[in-house]
Formats: sequence, structure tokens, C-alpha cells
Amino acid sequence: MWKKSIKFIVLLLCLTIFTMACSKKESLPTALSLEQSIKEIIISKGANYDFLTDTAYMEHMDKLGAELTNDHKSPHYAIGNLDEDSIPELAVFKERDPKDINDEGSLEIYKFNGEKYTSIDKISMNYDNTNYQIVIGKISEEQNGLLLNNQVGAHSGLTYGFILKDGKLKSIFNENKISLLSIYTDNEIKDINDDGILEFSIYITDPETKDSTVSSSDKMTLWYRWDGKDSATLLEVERKDYSKDESDKEIFNEAKDLIENNLAEALKYMDKHKDELSKYDNTELLMKYMKILDEMSFDEGVEIENLFIKYQNNENFDYLFKKYGLSIEKLNSLEYLTREKVLKDEEELKKHLIDHITLGYKLDTSEGIYYYLIDNQKFVDTFGQNITNEYNDYLKILALDTNEPFMNDGSLMISMDKLAERILLVESFKMVYPYSNLLPKVDELYKWYIYTYFYGDNHTPNFNENTLIMKEEVLKEFENAIGKYEYTNFADIIREFMENLKQNNNVINDEIRVKLDERLN
Repeated sequence: MWKKSIKFIVLLLCLTIFTMACSKKESLPTALSLEQSIKEIIISKGANYDFLTDTAYMEHMDKLGAELTNDHKSPHYAIGNLDEDSIPELAVFKERDPKDINDEGSLEIYKFNGEKYTSIDKISMNYDNTNYQIVIGKISEEQNGLLLNNQVGAHSGLTYGFILKDGKLKSIFNENKISLLSIYTDNEIKDINDDGILEFSIYITDPETKDSTVSSSDKMTLWYRWDGKDSATLLEVERKDYSKDESDKEIFNEAKDLIENNLAEALKYMDKHKDELSKYDNTELLMKYMKILDEMSFDEGVEIENLFIKYQNNENFDYLFKKYGLSIEKLNSLEYLTREKVLKDEEELKKHLIDHITLGYKLDTSEGIYYYLIDNQKFVDTFGQNITNEYNDYLKILALDTNEPFMNDGSLMISMDKLAERILLVESFKMVYPYSNLLPKVDELYKWYIYTYFYGDNHTPNFNENTLIMKEEVLKEFENAIGKYEYTNFADIIREFMENLKQNNNVINDEIRVKLDERLN
């Protein structure tokens, strides 16, 4: 009997233990999914909570980012605030499927909707190979944004910038206004001056390099910050110091002294010894020399005008032209001026012309007045190979106008198509040399060209002077230019100008002019 009792007690104990075990198992919490874990963290925090400093939140978001990018070795996602609420967004770069020709790759933005992170916008990445940096942060004092670097081609990098506006990605860079292509993926996105605002760099071949091969050429890094519109402001330049290139400093100092004390001998000395100086030193000397020519030009112009008056014998301003069969071209030729019979009775005038053309001036006339211009082409021809590419290209721009003035006596002297070509040449200079100290002068010329292109000249405006309505033939010229120069900033300006005109019934008024001013500034 007692054996049965023992069996019963053992059975009862086993049943009790089993029942307790089952009860405990049922009371264990179910493991939360990744999405549910993120939700629990978010809803447990206040409205102004800084999630980016929450370790648990960031760990979970890193897992989500890895899942969405197929767990790439290099994170193709960024976590940060793109809108005004305190809950961060998740930006994900998704590589294209090389087996699918229709897959261009994408950039996708995920936002928490109260339950989980869902996609709110997606844009194409234009078949870019991969992403090597993606950052969300402040891109100005008042604006957060997204910057990313993608690899394109064999080894190049391309920088993008976006803000989130009304739940949609909006590009913040106009590639026609700023070059965003780096020759290698050595560019970066970071805050370079510790002010909390992101900058980005572009890594390019230095325009002054002697070796033009991509691998061996000198490189430069340009550091930019978004300008709040559709371009960027250059903050810093990292490049080779060309002032340290080999150069004869004794010759340099002698040339500098001549420029300051004996201008008539300076140019000959500079030309004779240009091969013994570096391009940097030659440029510095030539800039100094031409600055003095510019400062002297008004007074020297008054002198030459007075000499023409002196020898005109109270006749018309072209008296000497008729007497000798002269032309402006002949008077700018040293070979012609040095002929014995040319201006044989006007020795003082002849000497003045020879001396000043030798210095680098060029005689010109407008509205019956004679004056001097700087002969920029002379300096391009003489020193072009011995000065920096930047300064040589600048002089070439100026030479176009001294060779063939676009404006004379208030009238446009070249076709609108030629004027457009000059505008594009200036735009090219601004793109190639964004660091140039010559940009203020270049911009001044650029605006003069632009205003003339759109409004016409003083004598023949592009609009009806009574109704202020733009002429049909001019509108056709604009349309042709858009088609011909489609992928340029100039074409963008024309499009915007024509859109504003259309909304104003093609009437030119102060509002139209102000909008163009704002676009250029």
C-alpha cells in the first residue's frame, strides 16, 4: 500500500512541476520585431527629444539601414533630421542591379508614420556605380539637408545635395553653375571649420598643372558650402604653391623695379627674360605692368586727343585720315607708323602713337574722340605661354572686346550669336577658375553682356519703345540660343527670363528687370 502512496506522491510532484513550468513559459514576453522596437522607443519620448544621441535608437536604426541597403560593407544610408519635427529621417542609397538595365539605382527617404518607417520619396541615381559617403546635417544656419558622394565612371566622384520640401527631395545644386565632378573619389563631406554646418569638397585637376595626364597632374581640392540658392560659395582652396616654382629672383626684382621707374624699358626686359622666370612670377609682373597702363590710360587718352585736335587745323576729326589715307588699323601698326612719310608733318603725334603702342596701348575712337585701350591681344601673343593659364584665359576674354568691340557709340557691333558665345566663354572661366581673384572684373563684363543680350542697345532696344513689348524676332533668337546652348547656365537664365516675360504678356518692366538682377546676383 505504501508503495502505491509513494508512486502517487511522485506523480503529483511531477504534475505540479510541469504545470508551473508551463505557467512560467506562458508569462515570458514575446520578442519584439525591429520595427516594433523602434516604435516603442519613439513613442516613449517627448516632442523635443534628441534621438540622434540615443544609443538604443541609433543601434536599431543602423540595423534598419543595413537591412534596406542589403548590409553593404560601407553604409549607404544616413540618419538625421530633414524636416522640422524631432524624429529623424532615414536616407538610403540603393545600388542599381547590374542585371536590370532599367534599374538606375535610387535615393530613398524613409519617415516614421506613427507605426513604422515608410518610404515618402524616391529619386533616380542616374546609373551611378555606388555611394561612398552620405551625410544628413545642417547645410546652412536655418536649413538641414542631405549631401552625398557617388562613384561614377571608372574612378570619378559626383556630389549631390538635397533638402526635403513638402515631403519631397529637392536638388539644391545647379550643375550648370558649379562643377560637382571630382576626378577621383578623394572628396569629402564634413564640417571643416567646426561651426556645425556641413561643407563639401570637389577634387579636380589643377588648371595650372604642367602634366595633363589624370594620374600625374597636380590636383586641387575646393571646399564649398551651399549658398542657400542653387549653387555654393567657395570657402577654401588646397593646392600646390606655384609661387615656389623655380624662378630667377634677381631678374624678377629688376623687372619689378623697371615697372615702377622706367615703364618704357620694362616691357622689353620682361619679354627678353620671360623664359627665366616662373609662370607665377611672370604673371605677377604682367599684372603689375598692366595695372599701371590702366591707371595711365585716361590721361594718355586726353593727350592723344589733344594732339589730334592740334594737327586737325580746325577741320573735322577725320582730317588726318583723309590727308594720309589713314585708318585705325594703320595707326595701330608700328610697321606702318615708322614709315618715313607717315605723319611726316605731325612728328609729336607720330612719336606719341609709336611710344604708346610700344607700351601696349591701342588707339581707338568713338563719337569723334580718340583714346587709348590696352591691347590685350599683344600681351596674349607675347606672354601667353609664360603666364598662368588663369591670367592668359582672362586676357583672351578681354582681347575679344579690344579686337572687335561688342559696343561702340552705344550700338551693338556684333551679332547676338557672337555675343552669346562671349557670354559662354565668361561662364566657362567662372567654372574653371572659381577661386580666381579676377572674378569681380569678369562678373562685371558678364553682366554687361547679359543685359545687352536681353535688352538690346541704346539705339536699338530689343523691345518696342512705346509698348515695351519684346520683339518677336528677339524671342526667336532666345529660343534658338536655348536649343543651341541647352546645358549651360546661360540657357537656364534665358528660360527663366522668357517664363517671366510670358507671365507678363512679353512686356519689359521694372519687375522683369529686378528678377533678372536677382538671378545674376
